[in-house]
Amino acid sequence: EIEVYNFKKKMAKKEEDIRDLKKPEEPKFKTFFIPGNTSSAMIYKHLQFNEGSGCISETETDTLTNALKQEWGGFSDVLRKSFHHETISLSRRTDLEYTKIEEPKFSLSITGTPDQVKSILSSTQNGLASRFMFYSFNTPPKWRTTYTQNITQSKQNQFLKFTQDLCDKFSSQSNRLFNLTVSQGKTLDDTFSELLDDKYSSYKGDSGSLVVRLGLITYKIAMLLSAVRTDESEMKCEDRDFETAMELTKVYLAHGLNVFEKINNRENRLPLNEERWMNKLPKEFTTGEAISIATKLGIAERTVYKKLRDYLDNGLLKKVETGVYSK
Repeated sequence: EIEVYNFKKKMAKKEEDIRDLKKPEEPKFKTFFIPGNTSSAMIYKHLQFNEGSGCISETETDTLTNALKQEWGGFSDVLRKSFHHETISLSRRTDLEYTKIEEPKFSLSITGTPDQVKSILSSTQNGLASRFMFYSFNTPPKWRTTYTQNITQSKQNQFLKFTQDLCDKFSSQSNRLFNLTVSQGKTLDDTFSELLDDKYSSYKGDSGSLVVRLGLITYKIAMLLSAVRTDESEMKCEDRDFETAMELTKVYLAHGLNVFEKINNRENRLPLNEERWMNKLPKEFTTGEAISIATKLGIAERTVYKKLRDYLDNGLLKKVETGVYSK
């Protein structure tokens, strides 16, 4: 179409002929899965063409790391804003380009080795790290049998059926209302309020942002499970879905704190504020002394009793007598 347009424009003999020509619009290139090796400007284009939706899924973290390090690939702000579905926009002088995506629905899924984490998340202070859910594990090397006499159903066929079922549910554009019950909402608030006090008093730094965003992630997981379970326009979260979401985020919190420690070069060490507390304690001390010093550091009394039990179990402390400990 553009070639025909250019030809007619070239062959036009009168101004009226040119005015009558209508330049064809470039078709939108839609693709849900966006390559990790992409530029910042192209991320905006993909999301614009997809009406805000998209997913980067890479099996090698370095694919994304290499792009983010480039001058043309800095889209960390897009990842941070998209987590909260905030409007993202772009303006360029060339061709007076202006792009605006309201309520982006964008996700990122990557796998890699522990060492690769620090290459993509060099700091915990810019808010990007707290927007991820982390899951890490170590497995002993073990040979798996490769020979199979017959295959009843391939993974490809299994996932094909699974995605077809999900597409039926999520292709609908109709609005749906989701609510937690009153008791679920109270449980979420009480649990994360306590977690925030507990983890921040021990880890300080940016641990608070991790806990706060996991509270939102818990809500999102519960909403997603409810959406898969029912097609009703008004969804009230079932207790089993809420409890599943709460259990999952407990795991993600523990793994997230471990990753934060790795990024901040504090592996195999006590959390920052606990380390300060232990350093201030004399070689032999009472429970009262432990509570007094901990209070000055913002560590709650109930946390002191819990940590003293933990330190006895892992050998950091020895019990001299009732209420007296030695380091």
